[in-house]
Amino acid sequence: MANIVKEFVDSAAAIGKGLTITWKNMVAPTVTENYPAEAVHFEDRYRGTHILRRDENGLEKCVACFLCAAACPANCIYIEAADNTGEHRISASERYAKVYNIDYNRCIFCGYCVEACPCDAITHGQGFEIAAYDTNTLVWRKEQLLEPAMAKPESQGAPPRIPPGQKPDIPTTTIVG
Repeated sequence: MANIVKEFVDSAAAIGKGLTITWKNMVAPTVTENYPAEAVHFEDRYRGTHILRRDENGLEKCVACFLCAAACPANCIYIEAADNTGEHRISASERYAKVYNIDYNRCIFCGYCVEACPCDAITHGQGFEIAAYDTNTLVWRKEQLLEPAMAKPESQGAPPRIPPGQKPDIPTTTIVG
């Protein structure tokens, strides 16, 4: 009999503890992110869209070893390899990924591809806005996944580059007289 009473008291205490946490969260102020007016704040470990990285020379890091495709449980990574030539260098190794596609219709963002990559060529970024009405647009090609190449530094004394569609900023002088 004493054992049943003890179990009843322990169960009631556990339920009371759980309800206390629930009531504290119910009366606490609501935290709202004002997306899209403000930028979304992600944790460092967030797994967003993939990024194919480049090395310090601007060459692709991917060596087309197929380990990321083999590690993918959803089978959403498709790679075709090609050989580098002396005059046409894409990566630092002897092979590169001629075709690198990720099908986000199937991807479960597990991170196995990132862990399997021996040369740190693929990583998860912070991108999350990939919703689409057409499922064909969710197959991302290599060009969409590659991080932008570093811009070459401008030579000293060269006139500044003006982006297309922008008027040059020419200083004007006013003559008062």
